[in-house]
Parts: sequence; structure tokens; C-alpha cells
Amino acid sequence: MEDRNNATAAPIPGPFPQPAARGRAQPAPALPAGEPEEPIPPDQAVAAAAPPQAGAASNSPICKVTCAESYFTEGRFGQDVATYSSYANRMTGFANLDSIQPLYPGFYVLGAISSLGKTTFAHQMADQLAARGEGVIYFSLEQTSFELFSKSLARGFYRTKEDEKGRTGASSYPTPSSIDIRRGVASSSYPDRLAEQVDAYVHMVGSRLFVVDGAFSLTVEDIERCIELFIAAARGHKPVAIIDYLQIIAPSVVGSRPLEAKASIDHIVHVLKSVQSKHGMTVIVISSLNRQNYMTPVDFESFKESGGIEYTADVVWGLQLAAMNDELFAKEGRVKEKRDKLRNAKAAAPRAVDLVCLKNRYGRSSYTAEFEYHPASDVFAPACSLPAGICFVNRPAGKAFLFGLKFLFWGLTTHGWSVTIAKSKGTGNEFVHVWGYSSAGRALEWHS
Repeated sequence: MEDRNNATAAPIPGPFPQPAARGRAQPAPALPAGEPEEPIPPDQAVAAAAPPQAGAASNSPICKVTCAESYFTEGRFGQDVATYSSYANRMTGFANLDSIQPLYPGFYVLGAISSLGKTTFAHQMADQLAARGEGVIYFSLEQTSFELFSKSLARGFYRTKEDEKGRTGASSYPTPSSIDIRRGVASSSYPDRLAEQVDAYVHMVGSRLFVVDGAFSLTVEDIERCIELFIAAARGHKPVAIIDYLQIIAPSVVGSRPLEAKASIDHIVHVLKSVQSKHGMTVIVISSLNRQNYMTPVDFESFKESGGIEYTADVVWGLQLAAMNDELFAKEGRVKEKRDKLRNAKAAAPRAVDLVCLKNRYGRSSYTAEFEYHPASDVFAPACSLPAGICFVNRPAGKAFLFGLKFLFWGLTTHGWSVTIAKSKGTGNEFVHVWGYSSAGRALEWHS
């Protein structure tokens, strides 16, 4: 059994300060003379960008040439190893996914059909990354910052109620939806509870999370320029950038004409990959899927009209209803039966949703992480049949093994640990992920 404190984040400079203790003000970071005292607001960052032109000339070289001998003899190899390995423990906050996939620098694509929760999943991940000390820029081209932050508060209400239920067996704590919060229901019905959630959220993410509200108008050149300005304001720190979503990024202009749809998507994907590679950062792009694939399990065909994703992305994820695993969807025809099954799966509360990995340059591919999606509270939770926590890696989930997990769960909870047990499916096998933390904030991971 390995006991490690994964909750401690490395120092982050500039506009991305460390999480502060509850009730304690965060001091403003000291910036060198001539740099702005505050992070550049997103609207000013975009406004400062030059008029977007696809393929515009740049002062940066178009390629980098590395001599093999000097790369090793001058110590650059060792520096790159140290930098890369420092990301091995960077977690998304989703315990079942984190047991399989560390969030290394790279170009990630998350695809899903309409209304399945891809924005909620990505924005929840952004909140969780910021809570762990990461700087995050969330480019929202469809929803406003008001909508996104109200979703964050709805998650806070939900989690507070679940925590109370876990401690006492019952809870009357309110769980307004994000729409209720925007309509003022929480403000008028239980303002003290809302103030609690606002305070908790502000202390959780601090000034590490920025939402760039693009209102369908941002081009990929705007996004690139905004990232450059944020990195400069943060004195070189490279935040996680999340773009929501690919198909509504405004077309770039070549000469006096915007690019056509297919060429525009290809251009956007290539520019975003270039930005990611240039800065060695993590870029996550949300993508819609082909309508022709709405009633088939997610695969690369689902991304067919989404540029060169299959070749350009380092990691490709797809969200789908767990009902897609039914053998019905491997058969031709029976359209009405399929639609009815999907309609029932969407109406379930919570919805069973799978995150399917189609490509992974950083480790195991072809894995599935199971989630329960609570649309009313904008929450994705790792699916589990037992209360949640620690992780057993590469161990088949037999009955005797699950009995042992129950015994371990009882032993840890009686000693003040909060424990989660979740299942994930690998190729041909099912594995159990258990993750836990103590009241003192110590993290625990057990490898059998």
C-alpha cells in the first residue's frame, strides 16, 4: 500500500496563484516591472490580437532543427525528461480516468453527440484542474461565463448534499439546477446557502480559471493570440487550454474570403496542434460527431468530418451512452428499437455514460471509463456500486476480490477516510479503481 500526498501542487507563478486556505486572502503575485499587475482580461486579450489571417507570416521559425549529438551532450535530453515526468501525477479529478490516463502535455480531442454533456464534462474537468493548482483557460464559444459558473455552483450544491448524506444518511440541503440559479431561485429562497457555495467555489479555483466568452466570433488565430498573451502575463507558465467547441470556431480569412467548412476545420486543428507543440502545453478540444453515427458506438468514423483529428490528435476520447454497448447497436436496421432504447437511456436519472478512448499516444488505448451523469446538477461522477475511493490496478473484479474491497472500505472509513470505489473496463477485462483521502488531506492509492 502506497501512501502519497498528491494534493500538494507545485508553485505556479504569475496570474495562477496557489490555492489558499479557507478564509485566507490570496496575496497578489509580484510581477516584474513593466508587466500588468492583473492578468489580461479575455476581452482585452482578444481585442489586442491582430486581424486574423490564415497562414499569416510570423517571426517564429517554421520548424526546429535539433542535432542529435548536442541534444544529449548539452543536457537537453535530461531537461526534457524532467519536464515530461513532472506531469505524471497531474490528475483531471476524475478518479477512474486518472488511474488510467495522466494528463500529459498534448493535443486531446473529446467528441460526443449533441446534448450528451460534453461541455459539462470538460468544464467540470476545468474546475477540478484549477482546484488542484493548475492554470486553466476555457474558451467558451457557445455558452456564456454566467451559464458556466452557474453550473459550477449547481455542482457545489449537489456535492454538499451528497457529503451530508454520506455522513448522516440523509440531507435536506437544496440542489438547485444551474437554470434555477440563473433565474434567482437560490438567491431568493436560500441566499445563505448560495453565499456558502460561491465562497467555496472561489476558494477552490481562485484566480487560476479564466473563461473566454467568444459568442461564436473567435477564430483560431484569436485563440492562438489569446493563449500567447496569457502565457506572457503568467511569465511563461503554460496553462491547460480547453476549447468548446471545434465546429463553431469562426472560419479564418484567406485573402478576402473565409475558408470553406472542411478546409476551415483542417486549418483549425493544425493551428491548435501547432500552438500545443510550440508551448509544450495541454490543449483539449471538444468536437461534435457526425449525425450519421448518432446510433452507432463512437469510433473514428464519428469524427470523419472533423478535420484530421485521427492523425493530428495525441489522445481521442468519445462520450457515449452506455446503452451503446448493447448488441442491438451492432446490428443493421431496427432503427425504431434503437431510438427507443437511446431515448430511455437519455431519460434515466442519472444517465449511464462511457468515456471511450480511441487513441492514446501516452499509454494504454482502447479503454473505457464509466460515469454517472446527473444533468439536473451538471455533475459527472465515476460510476460505482460501492461508495467511492482508492485504486486497484490491473486486477479482475471477481466476487472474492469485491468482498475484500468491502472489508477495506469498512476499515478505512472507520478510521476517518473518505473512500471511492469505481470500475473501469479495459480490453477483455474489468478493473476496479479505488481512490481515497483522509480528513487531513492525505491521498492513498493501493496497487494490488
